[in-house]
Amino acid sequence: MKLTDQLTDFVNAAFTGIWIETREPDEAEKEIVQHAAAKKWKLAVWDVAGGLRLPGTSSQPDAGTGDPLAALRALPALGDEKGTALLVMHNFHRFLGNPEVIQTTFQQLVVGKQQRTSIVVLSPAVQIPVELEKLFVVLEHSLPDRMQL
Repeated sequence: MKLTDQLTDFVNAAFTGIWIETREPDEAEKEIVQHAAAKKWKLAVWDVAGGLRLPGTSSQPDAGTGDPLAALRALPALGDEKGTALLVMHNFHRFLGNPEVIQTTFQQLVVGKQQRTSIVVLSPAVQIPVELEKLFVVLEHSLPDRMQL
């Protein structure tokens, strides 16, 4: 099953934590951005070097570059009761040693069920703290097959 099909299924089932193990995060992001646009989902992408950005728009949210807490706290502003919003976070596992990041992530995942917001982590390894294990579903972004190449 394709990554985008799995993503749709889990978002529709109100999973607010989606962890995607990938060796090609740029390709996974590209697929997610295209899919979100087709589904009319709001989408923000965060990484430590570039901060928070809204692909496909010229406006950029006011969130601190390199600060995962600022990105997490900006997530509710993306959501609305009529649509779905995703926050894609690159290599977020590197920040999950911080208790404040863990607690803020927990709160956003719980509140996301009512706000229709989800956190999508793209990383090469699955390193989920015990406090968050039950709140994330883990998907694998496979390398492209011969047809895709």
